[in-house]
Amino acid sequence: MSERKVLIFDTTLRDGEKVPGLILSVNEKVRIAKQLVKLGVDVLEVGFPGASEGEFEAAKEIVNNVSGPKLVCLARPTSKKDFEAAWKILDNSENKGLHTFVPASDAYREHFLKKSREEVLKVGEQAIGYAKKYTEEVEFSLVDTWRADPGHVVNLVQMAVDAGATSINFADTVGYATPREVSSLIERTREEVKGIGEVTLSIHCHNDLGLAVANSLAAIEKGVTQVHCTVNGIGERAGNTALEEIVMILETRKDIYGCSTSINLEEIYPTCRSVSQITGLLIPPGKPIVGPNAFVYETIVPQVADVKEKPPYEVIDPDKLGIKKEPELLKKDATKEELGHKLEELGLSLNPEELDRAYEAFKELAERKETIFDADIESLVVEEILKVPARYKLLYLSVSAGSISVPNATVQMEVDGQVIQDAAFGRGPVDATFKTIQKIVRRKPKLTRYLVNAITAGTDALGEVVVGLQEDDLVVMGRGIDSDVVMASAKAFVNGLNKMELYREAPPISEFTEEEVFAPIL
Repeated sequence: MSERKVLIFDTTLRDGEKVPGLILSVNEKVRIAKQLVKLGVDVLEVGFPGASEGEFEAAKEIVNNVSGPKLVCLARPTSKKDFEAAWKILDNSENKGLHTFVPASDAYREHFLKKSREEVLKVGEQAIGYAKKYTEEVEFSLVDTWRADPGHVVNLVQMAVDAGATSINFADTVGYATPREVSSLIERTREEVKGIGEVTLSIHCHNDLGLAVANSLAAIEKGVTQVHCTVNGIGERAGNTALEEIVMILETRKDIYGCSTSINLEEIYPTCRSVSQITGLLIPPGKPIVGPNAFVYETIVPQVADVKEKPPYEVIDPDKLGIKKEPELLKKDATKEELGHKLEELGLSLNPEELDRAYEAFKELAERKETIFDADIESLVVEEILKVPARYKLLYLSVSAGSISVPNATVQMEVDGQVIQDAAFGRGPVDATFKTIQKIVRRKPKLTRYLVNAITAGTDALGEVVVGLQEDDLVVMGRGIDSDVVMASAKAFVNGLNKMELYREAPPISEFTEEEVFAPIL
């Protein structure tokens, strides 16, 4: 029996970016998109250009810089302007499509649209009609499918097929479904909807109950041939179906699923690491496939027998994922060309100007650190190359602390081109630093999160700090690295402040009527 192809629809840059506090610059989004192309995704959802001017410009820049996968933009069903904005971006691409949606459940329908089921059917038909004016490739999603009346789901799917959608996506928007329910509903729609064999069936699962991957597999078993997923499973609340997990399950258990994907397996680990570095969302130690402990185990198991050979634990060869247990370290006197080759190996392609800046930063690090690991180099590039536009710049930090003296910090910053210096006391060196920065910028965002992580082993390891900052309803994450944890904390705080500025400067691309304020709720 020939293998069935499962398409990988990547929504890291659209649904994955909805992690609370996660704001990516255009440059960061383009970096991720380029790596997703190397990974080999079939469909790349580049964003939601109708949401704001910033989203429009980011999606435009992504489309201008990548090719290969089908490029897709999301458009709200009640807004013609959304479709117009999306097509302005996609028009010159060779492989493209539009993605739109309606709520399937009564809860979503009544909350967001305040329309009857019959009216929602008309909204969906009209939305597909909008999209078909631009392209034949139209994906239609049913939001909150598994809290909806199954009969209404069948009617929505039949309407979408009749209206000309080429892909029907079942979205478990709140992670409510179980594998049995997923199988049952997809089986019913395949039996009752006329012409369903002519369209691609797709699944989009959230992980609120930890079942996103299991539900996606249940859908595949019932004939679904496309899976929406994100790298590292990132997304709002508990996240989405993890791309690396679904791909490796299909690869490892072909005896059960009989399916293949177009994913370049050797790029899985570099992609997951790259997305983690750029977003500042750390990969948990026990994360399947790519977690730091995923292939770490004791070789001696005295409970079973006194055998010292390597135990048969690995159901996946880590080399296939691009994981090198003993990577070749870059020498401290490495040339710029050698650094460039190492960055390519790590999934980070830089232009000549960026490579020059990275090499200068590498030489500075080499003077301070005995051994430079791959993780150091990755962090260096993210820190030095992928900076957000900076209204606030940290110039100088001096901290005094100890068991006797009261912790205090002196900070010098550049704000709107003006150099300002101030000092403050605190309960500890980090607290004193943050309070001084707040005095200088005259803002006092609430610190909602503070994480410290050693990027590599050793007492001279770079420290990575991630902070969550909240100001009114705006939440952002800032990230900083340095061999001094207090300095890394200051960098993270300033990075978060600059992200707040970046977010607030993005004006809406258009004003919507009350009826059109239908948020992207997949």
